[in-house]
Amino acid sequence: MYRSITLAIAWSAVLVIGSGCGGGGGRPSVSTSQDTVCDDVADVACYNMYQCCAESEIERFLGVSDPRTEDECRDDVRVICERQLATIDFSIKNKRVRFDAAIMDTCLKAIEAPADTCATIDSMAPWTAACMDGAFIGTVETGAQCDFAYECAKDNTCNASRLCAALPGDGMACLGQTCATGLFCNAGTCRPQIASGGTCASTAQCQKGLFCDTAGTRTCTPLHAVGERCTGNATCVSNTCLPGMCADTQATCFSSATCGGKCEDDQSPCSLDSTCALGTCSGPTPNACFSNTDCVAPNTCVFPVKCVHTECVGDVVCADPHVTVDYCQGAINALPFF
Repeated sequence: MYRSITLAIAWSAVLVIGSGCGGGGGRPSVSTSQDTVCDDVADVACYNMYQCCAESEIERFLGVSDPRTEDECRDDVRVICERQLATIDFSIKNKRVRFDAAIMDTCLKAIEAPADTCATIDSMAPWTAACMDGAFIGTVETGAQCDFAYECAKDNTCNASRLCAALPGDGMACLGQTCATGLFCNAGTCRPQIASGGTCASTAQCQKGLFCDTAGTRTCTPLHAVGERCTGNATCVSNTCLPGMCADTQATCFSSATCGGKCEDDQSPCSLDSTCALGTCSGPTPNACFSNTDCVAPNTCVFPVKCVHTECVGDVVCADPHVTVDYCQGAINALPFF
């Protein structure tokens, strides 16, 4: 899909790891249009490389064995970008995709290395929010012709008949495991995501801002604020949970469930209740199960023999995130490609 591959190589240019290689030109002036987007991508990519990356790393990215000037770098990256844009250009010409220059400009400006540093520490990378949305937006509505999934408007996909088809709604059969926004796939049927306090088997079933407390209440629960107890990164608003230590092995843990355990009947080693004995779904249909996902919500998998874990000790709480913002490497793993 275009969204996952376009400009991947060009973005790699922005973000190859390295240590200072003297800057080679003025700061880019970002003002993209549908026709000049590759020029701006090349400007930012090569500015960052020559500001923050070693010569050997620049050569490795460009696939050359001799030094390149910054102008030559821009020529190389522009060609790479244009090759990757060939498919999307076809869709734009057919008026199935539109380009949002404001989204692209915001993202590129966030990626651009500051004049005085190539790395810093912050709570999040500056491009995290700026590059959240793609700048190439599908415009084809339900029932109209398409060639690629990215051409279809939100909550649509391009089906085998090359028509945009709406993703399944409430009560409809899931498309694979996919449903329209605000729904989740429950035993093959799309259902509304669950509100706070509702029984769940996974976080995907919960509404935005909630997580499924599978280690405790098995309900959709509000994400924890900094300083509150947590059982993993995904349970915190900050996505950062400080771990504790398992009392017997000193291994890191977020709850006792992540420490080694023994089955309460025969003391054999275990990690989950399902390791000790097969479970049974609660409710009117007591089918055999290995986890809650084997049962139809709101039923849960009940195990007759428990896995008793070593205690997880320490102050396991949500913390402010601290990330290294590396303008030569970091953004390649955080950017949603356009």
